[in-house]
Order: sequence, then C-alpha cells, then structure tokens
Amino acid sequence: MSDFEQLEGGPSYKTGVEMLANREFLEGLIQLCPDGIIGVDRAGTVIIFNQAAENLTGLGHDSVVGKVSITQVYQPPELARAIKKKLYSQEQGGVGILEGIEVYVKGAGGRKVPIRLSAALLHKDGQEIGSVGFFHDLTARKQLEEELRKHSITDSLTGIYNRRHFHEVLSDEVERSGRYGRPLALAVFDLDHFKPFNDTFGHQEGDNILRLVGECMRSTLRSLDRAFRVGGDEFAFLMVETDLTQGTQALERFRNAFNQQWPRRMSYLQTSLSAVTMSIGVAELLKDEKPDKLLLRADLAMYEAKKDGGNLTVRAGARIGLQNNSQQ
Repeated sequence: MSDFEQLEGGPSYKTGVEMLANREFLEGLIQLCPDGIIGVDRAGTVIIFNQAAENLTGLGHDSVVGKVSITQVYQPPELARAIKKKLYSQEQGGVGILEGIEVYVKGAGGRKVPIRLSAALLHKDGQEIGSVGFFHDLTARKQLEEELRKHSITDSLTGIYNRRHFHEVLSDEVERSGRYGRPLALAVFDLDHFKPFNDTFGHQEGDNILRLVGECMRSTLRSLDRAFRVGGDEFAFLMVETDLTQGTQALERFRNAFNQQWPRRMSYLQTSLSAVTMSIGVAELLKDEKPDKLLLRADLAMYEAKKDGGNLTVRAGARIGLQNNSQQ
C-alpha cells in the first residue's frame, strides 16, 4: 500500500481537503505565489489579481478587480482574444489548457513585459465560469539571453560586430535589398603599415589602434549601418539604402576622420614609422548578385587600393577586375 493510500481517508488527508476548501487559505496561497495569478469571469472581467500580478503590471488590486477587462492587461490588447481561442483548441495540452506560451503583458509606463503563460478554463456544475492564468515574468531571463547574444556577435576588443555576425547580416541584407529593389553598399578595408607598428610597439599599442578604428566606425556610421571586425586588422562596413557614390563619400569621411585622429592619439610614442592608414574597397550590390560575389568584388577593390600605395578608397566596377580609384 502506498503512502498516499495510507493517508487517504485518514486525519491528515481530511485536514488537507478542509484546508483547500477554506477560502481564506486559498486566497493566502494565491497571494504568496511568486508568479502573477490573474483570474477572469466568463465576460473577461478580472476577478483574481494577486500581489505578483500587481508587481508585474504596475496596476493596483483595488483598481483592477471587478473593473478591468483582461484585454487591458495584455500587450497588444487583441492578444487576449487570441489566447482565449487557444484555450478552446487542441494546440496546448488539450481543450481548456494552455501550457507555457510566451507572450507580453503591459507593464508600468506601457512597457512590454515578456511572460510565460499557463492557463486553464474554470468550470462549475459542468458550466464554464471563467479562466485563470499563471504569469511567470521572463524579464531577467530575456535580458540574460540578450546579453549572451550580444557577446556572441560582438568583437570584444573593438566593441563592433564580429566575423560570425558579418556573414549572417550580409546574407540577410542582400536578400532584403534584392526583394525591395533598394541599394546596398559593402566596404571592406584593412590597415596599411599596421604590422611594423605592431611589431615595434607591441600588441597593446596595436590593440589601441584597432580600438581607434572601432571608435571611428561607430562615430561616422548612421544608425542603420553596421560595422564589423572580420579579421586581425580587417574590417567591413555594410551600408543599407546606399549606392556606390553615397558609400564612397561616407567612406572618405571615415578615412579622413581616422587619419586626423591617429597622429594625435599616437603622438606620445614619437614614432618615425609610417602612419597607419586604410586601404578601402567598396562595391554596390548588383541585380541578382549573391553575397559571396559582392564580397569578392569589394575585396578585389581593396587589393587595388593596396597596390596603389594605400590610404585611399577604390570603387569596384560591375565586372570583377574593373576598379575605379576615388579621391585620395
């Protein structure tokens, strides 16, 4: 005989049943629950609203219970109707049950609060009388996930995006540009005279140069554009809604900004070495062009800039091997 069978019908079992039947005891359990508990009647009016629900939404118990529709809790309000439909479907654990779906509720100040929702329809004498939901706040988990995601796509030295993210974004933006027929420019560049500087003054000073590149990239970018470190001293710009002429002009501003800052930032070293500069290649996406072809044309333009002595921007032609120098 199991422990449960031994207890069933005994004093402890009967006491437990009496406790669960006691309204005050149940209300106490509801208030103690760390997750928000919100119950509604058949019409959708809130009738249960515990302290955790208050903390989650920024709404007070007395201003909600019996006065507010559940549609005013969800973000957007139409979500309440979609959840009710799910409760009547077989999608989540059977009719009348929802288990662990991720949605948003409206928090203090109108902010969207991510939650994991589990809910069930309530019945009495065979008739539906409402429903109750358990709202688990996912804010901390989502923030941690976002931090981990940022770390996975960010170059720790320069603070700009890394090589892994570059290829993901390049594919996405090429697809988007082709779908909507909008211009897209890609620039790749590396640093001239970086190795002698790095060999002479060490990696710490070399890292300072790379950080300066990252700073200049961020300061000269529009919010729509992306900056990437794709190798040791190799970088890339992805400029949306930008044609070849506009991209070249933006890159010249960036190159000049770096050239003006480098002597000031490195003056304490009193170096006689050649200044670190940039060789930049830029290409505009062609109709039906694939990401690897666009990248190849930008790379070849960068090599042309190197061959011509560096410290300039070269525009890629429509055909591989056909390049144009920009202003120096």
